Amino acid sequence: MAVSEPRSFPDVLASGEFVVTAELGPPVNPTPEPVRRTARALAGCVHAANVTDNQAATVKLSPLACAVWMMREGLAPILQVTTRDRNVMAIQSDLLGAWALGVRSVMALSGDPLKVGPYAGRTKAVSDFDSVGLIRLVAQMNAGRLAAGEELSTPTGFCIVSAANPLVDSIQKLEQKLDAGVQCFQTNIVYDVGRFVEWFEPVVAAGIPGRAPFLVGVTPPRSTRMLEHLHANIPGVEVDEPTFSIMEGLSGDEAKQAGLQVAARVIEQLRGVAQVTGCHLMAPGWEAEAVPKVVEEAALGRG
Repeated sequence: MAVSEPRSFPDVLASGEFVVTAELGPPVNPTPEPVRRTARALAGCVHAANVTDNQAATVKLSPLACAVWMMREGLAPILQVTTRDRNVMAIQSDLLGAWALGVRSVMALSGDPLKVGPYAGRTKAVSDFDSVGLIRLVAQMNAGRLAAGEELSTPTGFCIVSAANPLVDSIQKLEQKLDAGVQCFQTNIVYDVGRFVEWFEPVVAAGIPGRAPFLVGVTPPRSTRMLEHLHANIPGVEVDEPTFSIMEGLSGDEAKQAGLQVAARVIEQLRGVAQVTGCHLMAPGWEAEAVPKVVEEAALGRG
């Protein structure tokens, strides 16, 4: 039986409460139950969840199908849409279908490069435009027009979300996305909150969070090796020494529990940073287990 419709994501962003979003990765097998099970686990503790689009350049079940199942479990989806795999006609068709099915928020992305997945050499990226071009396209559809000038008698009204990369993205880049139509930013992973604040203070001074709220990315680590990989290989992700120290020498369930505490510690610090609207929880492969535990550990009550 379907549950009542969740609050819209724009309403949550405007509520003044600390906003919590998560991420749901579709499976490769075409079965609904894993998605429904994860959606049920997340629905009671987060305000909305991104549903990823062929993440890591691998083929997964359609995010639009997953979004429908999420809504039936009471979880508001933020539909990720990448420019990598579809031309402008296919993207518009998917967006029209998403709106018709009840999806009200989308995240515009370029998508991971094909070289990180198994399809390098087997296919080519489409990429009629980058993420900023996709933002403009969604905003144009919200205004009632398609890319070739066709008029929509029923315009879409998507809340447009975009990514921000702390320590890397310039104010100019963020403003370009705002001017294109972005209404909310979700950031890459943050462990060193002090370094994040150094990057964020000029962003606040430029008035950017006043135009689009910021949800800061938080990921519970499961090992020191994971932290080392993020610190060395992911631009904008810096892991501080206290975080390394907490995880040092731990493995298995002990490491997972420590990782949950790391995430809760980061959230506690972020709640004291002016103009941070909330957090975006990412726990690939164990979101149904980790996200509710992080929410509990950080004493985040969903409004």
